[in-house]
This record gives sequence, C-alpha cells and structure tokens, in this order.
Amino acid sequence: MVAPVPFTGNVRDMCNENGFQWEFSCDRCGNGFQSPFEQNYSSRGKGVLRMAGEWFGGAVEKFSSGVEDFNRYGWMGGEGSATKDRHFTKAVEAVSPLFRQCRGCGSWMCAQFCWNNEVGQCMQCSPLASEEIAKAQSYAQRQQFYDAAAQQNWTAGHNMGEVQKLRCDQCGSSVSGGKFCGQCGASLIKAVHCTNCGTQATPGSMFCSGCGHQL
Repeated sequence: MVAPVPFTGNVRDMCNENGFQWEFSCDRCGNGFQSPFEQNYSSRGKGVLRMAGEWFGGAVEKFSSGVEDFNRYGWMGGEGSATKDRHFTKAVEAVSPLFRQCRGCGSWMCAQFCWNNEVGQCMQCSPLASEEIAKAQSYAQRQQFYDAAAQQNWTAGHNMGEVQKLRCDQCGSSVSGGKFCGQCGASLIKAVHCTNCGTQATPGSMFCSGCGHQL
C-alpha cells in the first residue's frame, strides 16, 4: 500500500495505456507543471506480443488481448492500481521541488512566480511590497483620471433629452448618432406620443402640444 502523498489538489491525470504522467497546477496563478513521462512497459510488450501472434497465432495473441485489457481496466484495482500509485509517487517527487506549501493558507504555490522567499509564505498571504506599491499607484492614477474627467463638461453639443439610437430600425445597421441612417437614409428619431392624449410630440418637446401633459 502506497502512503498518501500531500500535494496540490489541482492535478490533471494524463495517464494512458502508453505511460504515466500528471500535471500539477499552482493554486494561485494556475500555471501547470508536468511530471516526466514514464513508459508503461506492459503496453510496450503488447506490440511485441501482437507481432508474435501474427507469426504463431493462437494463445500468444489471446495473451496480448489480456495485456490490453489490463492496460485499459487495470487502473481500477489490484496490481494496476498499485502500479499507478507508485508512478504517481515518483511524479510528486519529481515536481514537488517546483512548489511550496504556504503555512498561512495551506495552498500549494509555484516557487517561480507565487512564492515570497523573504517571508516564507505565498504572495497571496504576503505579497511583495513592490507589487503592492505598483498596484496602489496604478489604482490612484486610474481614480485621478476619472476625477479629472468628471470636472469636464462632456454634454455640450448633445441633446440629453433625445433618446439615442444605436441601430437603425429600417436596415439594422449600427449608427453613432445623427438624425438619419447613413446606410439607408431612414429617420433615426424615435416618435414620441403623449401618454395622456396620444398626440405625437415634436422631437425635443417637454410637454404635449395637444393637452399640455408633461412628456
């Protein structure tokens, strides 16, 4: 019985009948690190047995079929499962030097991008000061852009009481303003009717010309 191996839960099983391989991913950045491919010698012997079956026929070919069944279904239990467990342990041993387990959050992080060596924790729990300063500066700059833009009058030359159309009802073309479609010439001004008397209002009107009701 192979003892359980503590490691990242982000493991992708890439094993097939030809061999054993896994990909381990960092819990923070998601980068994947593949273990070295390990040949499945039972599968390699299967080809030799099939060749022998062509020469001699009969029992050898039947045995080759048995090897194929083992490779296809052997993972589920017995010796096949134990063999896979042993190869998984080797894969963990090969890849584990590339990872660190954070004592702050318990997650497994890649040592290359997501580990703070100075503190001994992941950069999720103990981010680098230089990175946090850069983030704060970028955030502040973004906010200052918004604040500066808010001080400007962006409504000059625009009729804020007019419903803007983004697509022509006649031909379906995209439009970026104006009174008529640039593709088919259809009017882009939406007809507004008074909810009180039904009179069609003049574009831009605030009150109905038929009954004085506010539009």
